Parts: sequence; structure tokens; C-alpha cells
Amino acid sequence: MALEKTILWYDLETYGLSPRVDRIAQVAMIRTDLSLEIVSDPILLYGRLSPDYLPSPESCLVTGLTPLDINEKKESLSEYDLIKRVNDEFLVPGTIGVGYNNIGFDDECIRSTLYRNLFDPYERENFKMRSRWDIINLVRATRDLRPEGMVFEKKNPDTGFVSFRLTDLTEENNIEQEGAHDALVDVIATINVARMIKEKQPKLYAWAFNNRTKVDVWRLLDVERHTPMLHTSALYASENGNTHPVIPLWRNKEKSNDIWCFDLTKEIPESLEGMENLRDAGFVRVQSNKCPFIAPMNVLNKKVEERIGFTKAGMEEKARMIVRDHRYLFDLSPLFQSNEFVDEESDPDYTIYGKFLSKNDRDRLDKIRALPPERKLKDGDYNFDDPKYYKLLWRLVGRNWPEVFDEEERRKWKNFCASRLINPPSKHQKTLELYMRECSEIIDSLERDAKDKLIAKKLMDYGHLLEKEILS
Repeated sequence: MALEKTILWYDLETYGLSPRVDRIAQVAMIRTDLSLEIVSDPILLYGRLSPDYLPSPESCLVTGLTPLDINEKKESLSEYDLIKRVNDEFLVPGTIGVGYNNIGFDDECIRSTLYRNLFDPYERENFKMRSRWDIINLVRATRDLRPEGMVFEKKNPDTGFVSFRLTDLTEENNIEQEGAHDALVDVIATINVARMIKEKQPKLYAWAFNNRTKVDVWRLLDVERHTPMLHTSALYASENGNTHPVIPLWRNKEKSNDIWCFDLTKEIPESLEGMENLRDAGFVRVQSNKCPFIAPMNVLNKKVEERIGFTKAGMEEKARMIVRDHRYLFDLSPLFQSNEFVDEESDPDYTIYGKFLSKNDRDRLDKIRALPPERKLKDGDYNFDDPKYYKLLWRLVGRNWPEVFDEEERRKWKNFCASRLINPPSKHQKTLELYMRECSEIIDSLERDAKDKLIAKKLMDYGHLLEKEILS
């Protein structure tokens, strides 16, 4: 019997903009079948904050969510219970996790939260027919390649180019969306945008859905045949759109998900001498595990060529020139030193991309998670291959079940929280002093409206609560 696939549409509202550091305030999920019909009740979850972390006031102004409000909700969950509930949904066999611009932020935030709470952050992907997708590049490709039946006129004020904000798309296409930056509203809007594309341009939608995995991308960006393809990405954002023709050249030997291509709208470099990085020379890294949108050149027609500013014939001729030249058909990445993957974070909470979780540690953590909170620090096998997991385990108990600590452990937990508030370990975190100053500035500002001031007042009250409970 074939496994039935479903799509789990989801969105997060968070307390900041760093996926490894910041915490989840709200999660919304809606499951549909592949026809985009809803098959189960929507899920809306709220995450309580532990006292070792401060939210970003500006992020709270955007979402309207504050720790005081959420921590007082009866239905709000500890971070552990929240991420377990979320993960249980993603682990349903056949689940395709989908969002809007989720690959770069929401997915990373979920991974980091799973890691911080001692779950395997990769278990939900690529097993039991589970996968993921992100429809934002499908939306960009729709505007560039097949916009008929839809409107893409609103401009992003920051760039002057077409806006792909959900609120703009729903407004100009008469899709109902009230209450932006509420996770459930954004999920419903995302589903409705997908339905619009599926109805107006079913072939394009089907193509994107059926070619979303890294195996599909490896097949399309064939580094043996060097067949030119179209690549849609915010990287190319301009008045002409977000789609450029590329020729696949090589796959990185060290990082097999990285396929390097040449942007055929660029001049072919005669030499790489003096170039600081491959991008300066016109080379583009396509990450096959991040659901890039790739399409064949034959989708181009005269209307599309006029809209995006190049011709199929011209680009294919340039691709043939590169193949005939041979100079750029082998892996050039070792020639360039890159600090792109240098990890500036050293605290165990944030080193998800250090060593991969060993099988032995995975088994140990599975058994520890199964223990009741009061036994997690007493009855487990703590002989970890990577010793950071004992630190993470102690923090896990403090953040989620501090009531099980004895008096000495409670004292240590309070000292730990005080250290985080006074001298946080990440550049993405604020001290309590700076946090309170920002809240005060919002309240005193003549440019901020009453709604912002009320939110800032709640944030300041939360700061005073932490001063009383942790620093006194």
C-alpha cells in the first residue's frame, strides 16, 4: 500500500532574527493533502520563555507578542514540549514541510530548537518519505515565467523591485489576509497563494513540487553534460525579475550539496587572477538541499525573454563557449578561501553545526528524553562522545523543569540565568541593561504610536520581573 503524502504548512513567529539564538514565540501548522485541501484541524502553539534569554524589543513590536502575555497563557508550552509537539507533526510519515521563505529561517530555527532540546535535528527530513519545500522561489518564478492570471505590481520600498511579501501578494490578488505577523494567518495566506498558482499555472506548480529535492536538483544541474538551465533566486533581484540562466560546472568535492554554476548574464572572465571570490567572477553556488527553483531553458518564449531581459539563443551560445573553453569545468572552489562557514558562536547552545551527533550519543539522548524530568540528571548514561551534551542536558532541565532541581542546583541555575542577562555569550543577544534602555526609548519616542508604547511597557515590566527574580 502506497504511503499517503501530506503537506504540513507552517509558520513561526520568533522573539528575534537569529535562528540559532532566538526562541520561538508562536507556531502555526495546517495539514493539507496534495490537492491543498485541509485534512485536519489547524494547530496553534505558544512557547514560554525561560529566564536565561531576552527577546528583541523590535521583533516584539512586529509580532505584538510579549513574554508576559505568552508566559501567562494557560495553553503555552515550555520550549521542550513545544518543539516535541512540532516535531511529532513533522515526523508523520509522508509529511512535506512547507512554508513561505522558511528554508533560510524557520527551518533553521526549528533545527536549532530541536538540537538545544536534545532531539536529532535532522530526523524529520529524508526518512519515511518525508521532505521539505519552500514556495517563495516558485512565486518569484511565476512572476518571471508565467504570470498570467496573477498580479505582481506592488514594489518593495527597500529595493524598488517587485515585492514578494505575503501581505502585498494577498492584497493585490484579492486573497484575504487580516492580521499579518500572526503565524496562523500567514499559514492560511501561504496556502491560498499556493492554490492561486496551482489553479492559474498548474504545470509550473507541478514542476516546482516534483523537482524540489536535492536528488532532483542534481539531475537538473548535470555537471557532466553542462546543460544550461534557469535558476530563480533573490540573488538576481532586479527590475527584470529574479531568474537568470546558468550553466552547471562542478559539484563541490567537500560539500556535495553545493553545485557551482556560471551566471550566463555575466561576461565570461578571461582570468580569475585578482578575484577575491567566485561570485565576483560570475559563479553562483546553488545549494541543492535548499529547494532551489530550477527550470529548463525551453520555458522561455518571446514574452518571457522581453520581461526578463535575455534570449534563449544568446545564453545557449555563451554556454557552448564555456564548454569549448574547458577552463572552468573543474572544481575551482579550493582556489578561494572563504570564511562563509566560520562559526563565530562557541557556546554549546549554538554549535549545532559543530560535530554531527554520533549514533551512540543519539541513543543516549533518546533514553534520557524518555526519563521523567526528576530523573534526567540521575539515571542516564552520561558518557557522551561529545561532552557538550551534558551541559545542554543540565540547561534543558533548568529551562523546562527547574522545580526538580534541589536547592544547590536551583542556586546554580539562577547564577547561570544571571550570567546570560548580564553578559550574554552571543553577539545576537542583548544585555538586560541594553534591553531596558531600548524599551525606555520606545516609550519616550515621539515617533512611536500608542500600540508600540504599550508593547514596550510590557517588555519593560518583564525586564523588571527578571531583575527581581534573577538579579536580586
